[in-house]
Amino acid sequence: MIPEKLKKLIELLTQKTKDKKTIWNKGSGENQFKLSLSEGIALMIVEWPEDYSNQLSYGLTIFNEDGYAIEKYSTDQYTEMADFELMKDFYKSVSDAYYKVDETLDSLMAALSSKEVIGISEERPQENESTSSDDDDLPF
Repeated sequence: MIPEKLKKLIELLTQKTKDKKTIWNKGSGENQFKLSLSEGIALMIVEWPEDYSNQLSYGLTIFNEDGYAIEKYSTDQYTEMADFELMKDFYKSVSDAYYKVDETLDSLMAALSSKEVIGISEERPQENESTSSDDDDLPF
């Protein structure tokens, strides 16, 4: 069970992230994000697949101003569903914020709602077409 103070912290961080009031950075590991505060305090959230099931797990580490991990919490197969959902929602809000999911979807919807043609041609030259410059065009 998540300690009450940590649960409240996660809820506040999730809401602040959803309100676009946080600046998350990519962590050193895969599926890992880091939030650094000016006081030297940092938080790290990570998602990883469990080896023994198809379920994902989540971990949160809080570092003090000296860089020491002072609090850790992670989910596993025995985690209460409410705690698991809290961590899952937190991770998703962080991931969505970092990758700018809402902004990308808004931009896509605006493009689709317009009467303009959308899309960029990424055609490659045909094999028989020359890819040389005009300087190489010789008359013989």
